[in-house]
Amino acid sequence: MDDNLSTSGESVTKGLANFAPIMEACSSAEAMSHVERAVRALGFERLLFAVTAQTSNGSKDLYLHSTYPQAWREHYEKNNLRANDPTVVHCFKSMSPFVWKPESFHTSAQQGMLEEATAFGLHSGVTLPIHGLNGEVGMLTCVRDDSSAASFQRDLSQTLGELCLLRDVAVDAIISHIAPKVEEEAPVLTVRELDCLRWIAAGKTTWEIGRILSISEAGVNFHICNLRTKFGVNRRSDVVIKAIRLGLIALP
Repeated sequence: MDDNLSTSGESVTKGLANFAPIMEACSSAEAMSHVERAVRALGFERLLFAVTAQTSNGSKDLYLHSTYPQAWREHYEKNNLRANDPTVVHCFKSMSPFVWKPESFHTSAQQGMLEEATAFGLHSGVTLPIHGLNGEVGMLTCVRDDSSAASFQRDLSQTLGELCLLRDVAVDAIISHIAPKVEEEAPVLTVRELDCLRWIAAGKTTWEIGRILSISEAGVNFHICNLRTKFGVNRRSDVVIKAIRLGLIALP
């Protein structure tokens, strides 16, 4: 089965090209600057990116970057709103997006927190959980000042796939700067696997790759499964991201 259900091959390729500055950044600060621009281009005014990372002494530190109003951050910390924040709990137990809806905030404390957030201009948002290959846990939350729930839901249906790709690219870039670097060898690929990899990066679907290479869709999926195994990832977009980082292919 084709795993690329939320975005088409063309949108993945376009997204990777748009997010190239993030992947090529020389520091975490530079990478996050490009992430901010990408978030704004997708129609959001603010973001919060938080992820734990393994340090050289074996402990895990929290990396956090936020463009939320400073007054809200201070209010959030002072009143320990993290204890009532459903997005935090969600990110520890789920991979699916958490869309800010009144019905998603179940308890009175959670509903009160949502009302307080809107008072600081944080009206509509989506939280994307982070679960890294080395045990990293975190979130990318993108927020709009627009209070129209209908327009937010409509726009989110168009941008969610690209937001998920942005999260993956951002995590890969940030972790490479804040975690100790371990030399990673590129996996040895067969000719057919490399062919499939190049066409995935070019934005082709499983069916299209099969037609190009004159093999069945089952054969393409077999090679893609091998690519996932060799790169140690679960999604084809992650295969492309790692292949680019390891120098096996160039940005499309």
